[in-house]
Amino acid sequence: MALPQTLQPQQEEKKRITWEEYLQLPPSMERMEIEDGEVVLLAGSSAKHQRVLTNLLLLLGNDPQMRGSGAILPAPFDVVITRAPLRVRQPDLVYIRYEKVGGSVEALDALARLEVAPDLVVEILSPNDTIENLNAKLQDYHTLGVPEVWLVDLVPNHVFVLLREEEGWKWQEPVKGEQPLPTRQLAHSRITPKAIFEG
Repeated sequence: MALPQTLQPQQEEKKRITWEEYLQLPPSMERMEIEDGEVVLLAGSSAKHQRVLTNLLLLLGNDPQMRGSGAILPAPFDVVITRAPLRVRQPDLVYIRYEKVGGSVEALDALARLEVAPDLVVEILSPNDTIENLNAKLQDYHTLGVPEVWLVDLVPNHVFVLLREEEGWKWQEPVKGEQPLPTRQLAHSRITPKAIFEG
């Protein structure tokens, strides 16, 4: 029995790019990721997504543990997972200590992309995200050696903190309201979901 046309397997060969071709791409403000050489355009963000992202930038930027020791970089900024097959992610936010990239803000500023594990990755979940897509991202961050990921869930207004262990991610209980995030990267931080989602 033939499948309906809308359910037919796609025959179209998707264009894949190599590391060398990636290096030739012009700078762009368009959000995209690369999965095994395939360029994947990311959907635009909602107003709430952008508001929460701004709150996170302000909260993390004002945290005394972060000030002067590293930089918070919002998307679009590429984090290279592997060169072959080419896998590149654009987290909503990354925090990277200067010591990992040459020891200074000037050394960081000279980079067009990160090829080392950020100290913290923040992903703001959107309705377009699927379980498969999220799992692929988390696998990539684990492969790279990212020690901590925050998943910010916009619907119930809570945050998951994931801590890297050798065999996978250790998921903490979802944090909401005025509970401080159980973060290892900001051991004395009092950042709360209430502050992250405040309007």
